[in-house]
Amino acid sequence: MALRILLACIESHANRYKRYIVPVLSVQMDFYVRVFVRIYTSASAMKNTPLKLSYVYQCTGCDAFHLQPIGRTVSKNTSVRYLPGFAPVVPQECSHCQKKFNMGGPIWSAPIHDQEWVMNILSDVKSMKDRYPAYDRISAVLTTISEELPDVPLFLSLHNLCATLKCTSPSAVIFRSAVINAGYRISGTHVNPLGLKSDAPMDVIWDIMRCWVKNHPVKAQPADQPGSVILAKEPVLQANFARAVASLSKAQAKKVARFLPNPERHWGPKLRAGRQITSKHISLLGEEKVNGCLSHQDSELDAKRQKIEKLEDAPAES
Repeated sequence: MALRILLACIESHANRYKRYIVPVLSVQMDFYVRVFVRIYTSASAMKNTPLKLSYVYQCTGCDAFHLQPIGRTVSKNTSVRYLPGFAPVVPQECSHCQKKFNMGGPIWSAPIHDQEWVMNILSDVKSMKDRYPAYDRISAVLTTISEELPDVPLFLSLHNLCATLKCTSPSAVIFRSAVINAGYRISGTHVNPLGLKSDAPMDVIWDIMRCWVKNHPVKAQPADQPGSVILAKEPVLQANFARAVASLSKAQAKKVARFLPNPERHWGPKLRAGRQITSKHISLLGEEKVNGCLSHQDSELDAKRQKIEKLEDAPAES
């Protein structure tokens, strides 16, 4: 979502100068986002911007989401008309769990990577691996991105789906197989090791989970809970959990690393500059370093205290 909000913002600023963007690589990793875009100048092509942006409706109960494109086109003979998008794409309440929707956007709903460009970069990196100290990390990220579905915005979390239903989680391979056997596409995402991108509608996703729960029963939950409302409906689709050949990506089949562990403990943004170090930071910085900082802070306080005492004891000038 953060990547797509950023791309929509860049596109908006580019449009003010009769320009538009074409993303070639958009990465969210660790604690930052980074996007690489090409910028073109064309007042006529700029009219396509509404076709690349959408509003997002996400259910507050089951996290199901729907996209509402900002614009659409109508073609007649050789002419093309640009019109506002149709709305609304969702009712007042979620059809799955009867909860309300949160609305956000606009976000970039067009592809965020140029797959050909990514594959070329990955090939170049592999051919010059000795030049890149962080080769393993770069290769892992680019490999995962190269396997993403380019035309599917956002992603689902299998663990979040199971948390809604309060059920045990199927393995990613089993869930992928069920989606593929239902006739849809599915892939991973570089943003989250547990994330899945699929063109299957949420009706199909929840039917697959209903079939899974039938084979792996759950404890009864209050009737007004989203999971209870979802499970109260009978599945229209009978899921097939037989192992599908395409359930593993090429990288997974070859056991190529796609997600590497953090380079050190507590990886992330460091402490804010000027913040006082206390004993609470031992788990983050280590006992030796914290004790050194505390002793240094104490010595500074003692020096300040002595300076103040000298000023107070000094005789006042007449």
